[in-house]
Amino acid sequence: MSRMGGRRSGMSQREIRQNEIRQNDTMQKAGILEETAQKGTDGKGQDCLKWGLTAFVSLSAVIVFFFFLFRLPVIGGWLGVMLSALKPVLIGMVLAYLLCPIAAFLERHLRRIGRFARLVSVLVTLALAFAVVALFCALVLPQLAGSVSELVGELPGQLQAQLERLSNYLKSDSEAGAAVMQMVESVEKYLMNWTRENLLSTVSSISGRVLSLGSMLINLVVAVIVSIYLLLDRERYLAQCRKLFLAVSHNDRFNAAVLDAVRQTDRIFSGFISGKLVDSLIVGVICFVCLTLLRMPYALLVSVLVGVTNVIPMFGPFIGAVPSAFLILLVSPAKCVIFLIFIILLQQVDGNIIGPRILGNSTGLSALYVTVAMLLFGKLLGFLGMIVGVPLFATLYYIIKRLAEHSLRKRNLPAETEAYLRPEKENVS
Repeated sequence: MSRMGGRRSGMSQREIRQNEIRQNDTMQKAGILEETAQKGTDGKGQDCLKWGLTAFVSLSAVIVFFFFLFRLPVIGGWLGVMLSALKPVLIGMVLAYLLCPIAAFLERHLRRIGRFARLVSVLVTLALAFAVVALFCALVLPQLAGSVSELVGELPGQLQAQLERLSNYLKSDSEAGAAVMQMVESVEKYLMNWTRENLLSTVSSISGRVLSLGSMLINLVVAVIVSIYLLLDRERYLAQCRKLFLAVSHNDRFNAAVLDAVRQTDRIFSGFISGKLVDSLIVGVICFVCLTLLRMPYALLVSVLVGVTNVIPMFGPFIGAVPSAFLILLVSPAKCVIFLIFIILLQQVDGNIIGPRILGNSTGLSALYVTVAMLLFGKLLGFLGMIVGVPLFATLYYIIKRLAEHSLRKRNLPAETEAYLRPEKENVS
């Protein structure tokens, strides 16, 4: 009997242990189910939170867009005021950018001075720039003003003489001659009125602006001070810009691409602008010497026009030659023909000898892209766009080229343009 009771008590303990194990398993499964349900609830809550934030940001962006759209005139006025206030700073930045290569060149040759090498190089650079401007104002401006005033005084008489010469060829009773004379007389009246009203008022307004130095002198002084600060501590300012950019952007590949594009932009702009200024100066001097030897009228005025418009790529000399040829035509048609031949020869010499030696292939653009850049940016920015349009378009071309090559390499396609040229056999077939 005692053995039977012990077995029963042993069996009851085993059952109790099994029941405890079953209860623990059940509790663990219930906990796992509760955790899974809670995770599902949290995931749904996070998804709802993401969708809510996305909708809120999108709605806020739409509201801000329409706010700026309807407030565009007010915002344009604010931007105009800001640009007007910061105009001396912008001029100083442009001046520092133009003078930076000269200052760096002088600093490399003045390192033996020590820590004052940069200060001396900056001061010498500014002194050279002011000397060039003062020399131009002292030598060129008086003669240029005399040529313009002489032109204004003689233009009506020259027009009248040319019209009388033309009327001698058209003296007849034919209807064609009468129609031509009527058209010529209307053109004469228009030119005479424009000469008396517009040209004289334009010359007087320009001279008035030159004489009234006031705010322009203050802006110039501030611009020079800003350029001095930028030239003296240019590495620090560039480092601050780079630091701010890297602090905002967290994509290393994007940062490297942007910094590379900035370096390429600096290379294109510095090479093109400095080279084009030197090229235009050489062309203007050659034009003045040759026109003086050929005894052309208004030699200095024509040379300044040709030199200034030569800053415009490709078509610059021809743009300056059109009004110059008209002025010479009024004096002597034979000299006008000689002048046109000379301009064609000068453009060929500049385009094939002078320009390539100074500029090289600074932009990397073909003639078609140069034409497109001039037309596009000339329409958007006027004369300034015709000058800076080519380096701007070259920068955009470089960025688009890099993006296209990166996309092709990701797809294991060749990045060279020559790989996409069709063979001659396919073209023949």
